[in-house]
Amino acid sequence: MKLTSRIVLALALAVGATTAAAQNSPPRGGKWEFTLQPQYTHGQSFDSGNGSSGTVNSALGFGFGVGYNLNNHLNLGGDFFWNSANYNATVAGAGANAGNSYNVNGVLATDTIRFNATWNFSASDFTPFVMGGIGSTYVDSNIPNGPTTPVCWYDPWYGYYCGSYVPTKAAYFVSYSAGAGLRWEVDRNIFLRAVAIRQWIDGPSAVGTVFTDQYRFDVGFKF
Repeated sequence: MKLTSRIVLALALAVGATTAAAQNSPPRGGKWEFTLQPQYTHGQSFDSGNGSSGTVNSALGFGFGVGYNLNNHLNLGGDFFWNSANYNATVAGAGANAGNSYNVNGVLATDTIRFNATWNFSASDFTPFVMGGIGSTYVDSNIPNGPTTPVCWYDPWYGYYCGSYVPTKAAYFVSYSAGAGLRWEVDRNIFLRAVAIRQWIDGPSAVGTVFTDQYRFDVGFKF
């Protein structure tokens, strides 16, 4: 058999095997999914004007998601994600304190819960997809915004205990996102996804709408 014929035969067998695997793959439609979501959030700088600005460093976070496949293409569900990132900021003085500025460093803690719609372009084991979501993001700057307050409670192990609590500047903001990625069905119960997401947050008036770029590698389970 000539080399060309052998190559053609090998390609035909490969295509046949791939087709058979795709035909034997169970459909996604009608199944629930649970995903573990390690996530890398790219750093971002912002400028709120009047000499004040800041930079939030890149950081690793983690989340999980639950979704239901209405059919082989459309999935509806939700994600919960939390992240902590170091930041540094320049605080500018105003009024009688104009001209004086100082730098602050801290840890910005965020929690996001959002509802997603995902569209898989193909019903096969390997497919590109797009997704969009809307939800709420809780942002805690860990900047004190009040005096230290004594608090007491009854601990189940140590009994009556008193300590101190420092309130910090924190708030909830509306957030929304859009992303695209690739999905691979490893077997009947496990799948992998790689996805890039841009999330927008409707921040306070001084900052306005800001965005972050997120990169995830999901490990999913179907049931």
